[in-house]
Amino acid sequence: MLKERILSTLRFFDFQDYPLTLLELQRFLVTDLEVLKKLIDMQGEIIISNFKKEQEITIDKILECLDSELQNFVENTLGFYHLAGRKPIVQSRLQNYFFGIKREKLIKKYIGGLKYIPFVRGAALAGSQAMGQEKEASDIDLLIITDPKYMWLARTLVTAYFQILGKRRHGRKIQNRFCLNHYLAGPKLVLSLRNLYTASEYLKLRPLVYTSCVSDFQSQNAKWLKIFFPNAVIADKSARHTHAQPDVQRFFEKILSGSFGRWLEKLLKNWQLPKIRREKFIVVEEDELSFHPESKQQELLQKFLFE
Repeated sequence: MLKERILSTLRFFDFQDYPLTLLELQRFLVTDLEVLKKLIDMQGEIIISNFKKEQEITIDKILECLDSELQNFVENTLGFYHLAGRKPIVQSRLQNYFFGIKREKLIKKYIGGLKYIPFVRGAALAGSQAMGQEKEASDIDLLIITDPKYMWLARTLVTAYFQILGKRRHGRKIQNRFCLNHYLAGPKLVLSLRNLYTASEYLKLRPLVYTSCVSDFQSQNAKWLKIFFPNAVIADKSARHTHAQPDVQRFFEKILSGSFGRWLEKLLKNWQLPKIRREKFIVVEEDELSFHPESKQQELLQKFLFE
């Protein structure tokens, strides 16, 4: 029932103090919870993916429901929809934009250099800055997509790039620094941590470098992303623009490819792998590295889905 789906969607984002515009409400309209609970385990992870996807709901139908059945449950403040009595989160979201302005300048200044780094195939803004949930002390989360054969080498070079610039997050140096917490070896199908929270994060990725590769990643994962958000908009492959590699990147890749590059990749992998802590929300696979040890996703999912 549309009424319950709208309320569920607003409730999910309300737990994150995040009101929604009408367009966002339509794009991130959550699947009916009773249907969804049959497809996930007690941690909120997908266990069944072959089911008939729900029909997409138009903005007109959502607006009609908001103006009729939900008049007493949902409020609109300055163009943002939220649960009744939660007006303060609108002011919070607007304030967040001001916190993010300085970071947008840093992104514009430094992110372009990634396209010259060997074996980087895509980069996207993730986390709070992409979600519109940035705080005064927030960092800048990046998802980096690499050449499938050289993930560890690309990771080393990207880390060195931001370290030299003095803009890499590490230790207590967090605010306005780049957090390099997710690497993918190519635009792969994600097999770990496939839940409502990560689906919303992947759908809100903002492509920054080699944008077609980031879009390819979303397309690879479209099937399970749309289980949670049937209205999700994912760019059609035919409409994407393929970006040419700069000569500088091609030059260094030619030097680092072949037997020397494979040796260096193996060396860096064997050096870095033992240093990685294995704990919850840290994914270490042959084609993926993801570091989110302080993630609140499990707490949020339990509260939203099972309480």
